[in-house]
Parts: sequence; C-alpha cells; structure tokens
Amino acid sequence: MGSLFPCLPDEIGWECLLRVELNSHHNLRCVCKSWNAALKNPHFYRERKRLKISERRICMLQLIDGVCNRVVVYDLEKNSCKNLPPIPTEINGVVHSHFLKQKLVLIVDFVADFGCVWLYDFVCSEWRQGAKMPRCQKGAEFACATDEHGGLIYVGGGYHHQEGNHIYCLGSASVYNVEEDKWDVLPDMNTWGSIGAFADGKFYVMGYDKFEVFDSYTRSWKNMENRFDSTLFVSGFGRLHCLSDRELIEYDYSQDKLNIVGTIPIEDWGQLVNLCLVVSNKILVGKWHPIQGQYFYMLEPPSESAGTVKVIRIDRPSGLQGFAISAATLDL
Repeated sequence: MGSLFPCLPDEIGWECLLRVELNSHHNLRCVCKSWNAALKNPHFYRERKRLKISERRICMLQLIDGVCNRVVVYDLEKNSCKNLPPIPTEINGVVHSHFLKQKLVLIVDFVADFGCVWLYDFVCSEWRQGAKMPRCQKGAEFACATDEHGGLIYVGGGYHHQEGNHIYCLGSASVYNVEEDKWDVLPDMNTWGSIGAFADGKFYVMGYDKFEVFDSYTRSWKNMENRFDSTLFVSGFGRLHCLSDRELIEYDYSQDKLNIVGTIPIEDWGQLVNLCLVVSNKILVGKWHPIQGQYFYMLEPPSESAGTVKVIRIDRPSGLQGFAISAATLDL
C-alpha cells in the first residue's frame, strides 16, 4: 500500500480516513489504490467501533410487487435511504436478515428456495451466494438468531409439508459460520421452534408449547420453565425482551424469570407487528395497516420512575418502497 496522503505520515492519514462518514466510503475507495486498500482492511471498521465513531444503519429487505431483490440502508438520524446493489436473484418467501463481520446475511425461510444464503460484503461492496443450509433443516418458519461476537448464525426448528398437506414439525438445529461459509449440524431440540434470540452465549428458541435454550459451550439443550406469549422477541440491554399485546416483557435468563417492565400506550399494539429489532438502546418496531400501509415506531424502555414505554412514531422515509419484510441493524 502506498502513501495515503502526500506530505503526511500514514498514521495521520489513517486517522483522517477513519472519520469520514459511512455514506462516502464507496467514493473513497475509488480515489486511489491506497485508499481502496485501507478501507478494504477489516481492521478499518474494527477501529471505527473501538474509537466509538462507527455509524448505525438499518438494512431493510423490500417486497415490491411480490418480488424481493432490493435492500435499502436506512439512516434513522437523517430519515433517508440508500439502495444497495440489487441482489443477483429474486427471493421468494420469508427472509431472516443478520449483520455480522461487516456482512449482511440473508437466509431464505421458504421451501421453494430452501436454505438459500446471500451475503453482501460492505468492505468489498458486492453480493455473493453462501453455502446452503443442511438438508436436515429443510423447512419453514424456523427460529434464527445471531451470535455477533462469534460470527455465527443459529437456526432451529420449523416445519415442512408432507403429502396430503400434513405438517411435519422439525426438531433439528444448525449453525452457520459466516467467515468460513460453513454449516455445522447441532444436537436436535426437544421440540420444534419458530422464534429465536441469542444472549449470554445461548440460543433461545420459543416453540409451540416449550421454551428451550441451547448452550453453545456445552452443546446441549435445556427446557426453560417460563415461556413468552408472543411471536416476536429480541435480545438487548442485557436481557431478552418480547412484545405481548400492550406490554414489554423482560426475561431474566440468569433466574429464568419474567418481568413486565412497562406498558405501551397504544390500543391493539400487538396486532400486525412484522419487524422487531434492537437499535442502540431502543427497539424498532414495524407494523402493517391495511389502509395506512407499513409504518414504524421506536420504543424506549421505561425509566425506574416511569412504568410506561415511550413510543415515538417515525416518518416513513421517501426512499423506502413497497413493504419491508426483514431488517438488521448494522454498525460500521
């Protein structure tokens, strides 16, 4: 790599590049070979996070006219969107979105395109297809969660249709290593699951009648006494949280205990929620209305002095088309 800036030590040039806003990184890579090499160095984005100058965005997969092949990067502060290059193929069905190791990972949750994995590398600015899921995991509506520290994505449960429209529930589980582009089959679950979250080194899966956890250290499953009455839950603020009707419920996994931390001051809150993810110290929720279309709220957990969850309506950004079916928070 040549000199970053004429008449400047590379240490100072490196510090200057680190502080350029994320939206300009693609243009920086086009300036010269030295800048391109600097921004393609994985250490570059690790340094931005260490210096606490990284920027958070939300990647949203759009459903437009029944087809998914476009991802937008949503800047909450500026309420603006920027399109990523189109996905090389059309995606049909439910998709799980994850962000880790500077990559957006899309895992298709649908029998027709079962196990299809697509990755967008923000360092190289390109899409590539990943290894397909193991056949033992073939199904739909499986639980999925991300271990950001380990660079892993856990998958468990789901179901598939047999002849005669019979539904067969799956107890299989597997884990995907993003850096190695490799799947590893895990021990079977005790029941089938449909929603999942990762916290404290464990993969939590909510099934039809059970709540169980996979310990990544012992590689074993354990049934939990309590369960959430919800279709969405997320990991954040050192706890698992779920949305249940008008309540925000916290799960203390160290004591296997449920706590209601606040109420949501909106009627029919639990209906038609399709997106739920943690952004910084808040929870972003997407809801669908047959007349108003899709809209978003930001939830702020209540303080010790107040029991009501603060709800902030977010204006739909002009660059967001169609229907956002999946989302992931990125930090670059």
